[in-house]
Amino acid sequence: MSPKLTARDADKGLGVNRYQRHQPEQTLLYQLIEQHYPAFITQLAAQGSTLPGYVQREFGRSCASLRSRH
Repeated sequence: MSPKLTARDADKGLGVNRYQRHQPEQTLLYQLIEQHYPAFITQLAAQGSTLPGYVQREFGRSCASLRSRH
């Protein structure tokens, strides 16, 4: 049986996991996508092609949410 934590323990940070947001916008992958994705989409359009809708939606959502945190 694990010991019970008290409010005093929490004040000291004992046994408390603190949330720390991941920062994907600082990764190399995110930076490469942010830099090259628009040109890639433009090049596909010039060739008369597009990415599947689910890929476009996912990149649109992911990029927009990460950009708003920048």
